[in-house]
Amino acid sequence: MAKLQKYLFDLDFDAPEGPPHLGDEFAAPPEEAMIEIEEAPPPPTFSEEELLLARDQAYLAGRQEALREAEAATERLAASALAALSERLTELVAGQQAAHEAGLRDAIAVALAVARKLLPEFARRHGLDEIEGVMAECLSHLDRDLRITVRVNPLQVDAVKAHAAQVAAGAAFEGKLHCTADPRVAPGDCRIEWGDGGAERDQARIWAEIEAVVERALTPPAAEAGEAERDDTAVSG
Repeated sequence: MAKLQKYLFDLDFDAPEGPPHLGDEFAAPPEEAMIEIEEAPPPPTFSEEELLLARDQAYLAGRQEALREAEAATERLAASALAALSERLTELVAGQQAAHEAGLRDAIAVALAVARKLLPEFARRHGLDEIEGVMAECLSHLDRDLRITVRVNPLQVDAVKAHAAQVAAGAAFEGKLHCTADPRVAPGDCRIEWGDGGAERDQARIWAEIEAVVERALTPPAAEAGEAERDDTAVSG
């Protein structure tokens, strides 16, 4: 036969009155752990005068910034325009100088060509005067007792002989002056010889020297520098 046991209740009827015991997870938080939620402050309010002042200040600040940007843009544009103008002026000056030099070269070339055309007629008309001038220049610097021989073209030998005494007297020359015909001497030229020296008027040589000087004057500096460099290279090689 089973043994009877006394039923024991889990509920303690002797416990003090109050809400039933809850677990720790449902326990009310302590007062210091509670978060207080503050109400947001009301939005600021501005008067009409403050709004107008703020608007004017913003307008002035924006205007000043715009003026600064406009001034900076103007300075950049002015600098760019001045640079372009300077470059253009340099090109114009270089072009004008090149045109001037080209015109000068053409003028010199034309003058030289005209002089070549006029030279034979000039020699025919004034060749005797040129010969007498060379004779007078030489006789005035030589000793008076020298023997001087003047060689001229056969076409002019008679005219030179006719004026020789007058030229000698004008130069105070008391030596002997002999004029002879030489077909190797061109009309208008002469060759004067004395014991240890001589002098001559050679139009061909004079014109060669003139043409060399003109050629150097007409040669552009760049081309002249290139020729000098080639000459130096040839010498060093």
